[in-house]
Amino acid sequence: MKKQSWWQLLSIQAGGTLCLPVILVGQLICQKYGWLAACLSLGIGNLFLLGIGLLLASLSTHKPTSTVEQAARYFGNKGRILFASLMIFSMLGWFGIQLNMMSLSFGHLFAMMGIVLNPLSLNISIGIAMSCVMCFGMKAMKWLSNLTSPLMGLTMLYAIFFSAGTFAPIAPLSISFLGGVSLIIGANIAAVIDLPTFFQYAKSKRDAYICIWLLFGLIVPFIEGVGIFLTAMTQGDSILGVLQSGGGMLWNIWVSCFVIFAGWTTNNANLYSAITSSYSLPGKFSSMGRTLAFGLLGVLFACLNPLGNIEAVLEMIGISIGGMGAVMISNFLLGKKYRTPSWVSFLSWILGLTLGISSAIFGVFITGVPAFDAFIAASVSQIVLSFIFGERYIYETNNSQ
Repeated sequence: MKKQSWWQLLSIQAGGTLCLPVILVGQLICQKYGWLAACLSLGIGNLFLLGIGLLLASLSTHKPTSTVEQAARYFGNKGRILFASLMIFSMLGWFGIQLNMMSLSFGHLFAMMGIVLNPLSLNISIGIAMSCVMCFGMKAMKWLSNLTSPLMGLTMLYAIFFSAGTFAPIAPLSISFLGGVSLIIGANIAAVIDLPTFFQYAKSKRDAYICIWLLFGLIVPFIEGVGIFLTAMTQGDSILGVLQSGGGMLWNIWVSCFVIFAGWTTNNANLYSAITSSYSLPGKFSSMGRTLAFGLLGVLFACLNPLGNIEAVLEMIGISIGGMGAVMISNFLLGKKYRTPSWVSFLSWILGLTLGISSAIFGVFITGVPAFDAFIAASVSQIVLSFIFGERYIYETNNSQ
């Protein structure tokens, strides 16, 4: 594949950020913690993502391979399975969340006509329809992706300029706002950890750095900020309510249709990513079989109402995938001097995962943000264990030769 400039890298990454989930996260943290806490969460979360992104950009240009191969380098061949499983979990989680949003939009449209539909039935029917369409291939849906970004931009601009209401007063700031940081990280961490897959084609380290600075220093915070602003202005209790505020019936119909349209488009990408990751798992299945299987798994997940439990879902994504990224980055920074056996990487990841989950459930924490705690614990564990076992491993290997 031809080497890409920072602009080409950015266009690929930005296309994935200009979507409903990014605005949804801004809306959620503003609704729960207030706009001041939401802005602080936005700043802290994206600063963390920016730092990880810069380190991964350096790793990608130093050893240009996909993230799956990077995982295999540090975790062994089982690293492929681990990374693929985590990516599938992340993609199906977002598939279920957006399927819930689509079902709510369908229900809203029919409610305007006095028809009440069961959300569970909508989840199942829409999810199966999406999976069947995907069996015809991603190319059949490519035109949807080309339309979504400009329509999303126009919809946001209209909502900003014509939003009705008065700006919400400043809510008291408490330590609980750190939960918003977890949401910011969980919503974006999978895309960040998968950056080597795209940045292996960067023309230079400078191009990769410029892309990261613009992406997490400007574009992602701006899109999340739109969700915060609209929620603070309208005091809406859902993404539909926030976007529809200040418009008449036609605008409400358009927003409902657009959420369905945009959700369908993004879920095609989620399903496609899950299918692509599945090729790193054992077993040989046809492309259609994988599509239907993961589509049905996504539908099953949607029936568990992940949208209503989005904080827990994103927290688990942030803890599990962030911990793996911490191990990869730590191994990269340690370099060849402290090459360690793959079991050390697995143990470090498990320790990070354990502390992150403990932080989320029992309140045992380092920073108060479970994703941070998992990342720090995995990094420190990897560094300490590398000092202990890395030199011993090299010594024993040299003596055995």
